[in-house]
Amino acid sequence: MEQFDFEALAKELIVEHLKTAEDAPTVAAEIVRKIPVSAVTGTASSLDPHMSVSAACRGVIGGMILLEKDLPATAVAILQQMATVAVETNQDPMECMTWAMEGMAAVCRLASPAVQDSIRYAIDEKFMGAGEVFEKLLRTGGV
Repeated sequence: MEQFDFEALAKELIVEHLKTAEDAPTVAAEIVRKIPVSAVTGTASSLDPHMSVSAACRGVIGGMILLEKDLPATAVAILQQMATVAVETNQDPMECMTWAMEGMAAVCRLASPAVQDSIRYAIDEKFMGAGEVFEKLLRTGGV
């Protein structure tokens, strides 16, 4: 079965629709929510939720970097959507959060250490202990 490029779709949606959005992180997180839910629940042979969550997050964070939007707020907003993604796709919420951070970390490795730290701190402030997971994913290549 051919895999759809969710990363490219997410990045395209971000770049196309969020240039002037006032609350870009919230809109970006909603895009991340919709992509894996549609991929997993909207196909006859459900697609891999891990792959679709990670790819959507890579695309959204990549697009937000291109648009120079608030990455820490976007990361937090994305993680806030993972409970909904988990419920709607019958997945474990913690796994969905890890998959999301895996996708974000893959792109954030290209950002400056200061940006990486600000994202990690924002994540940890909202989700105690999750900042450490994000840090590990940054350093280990997401595995």
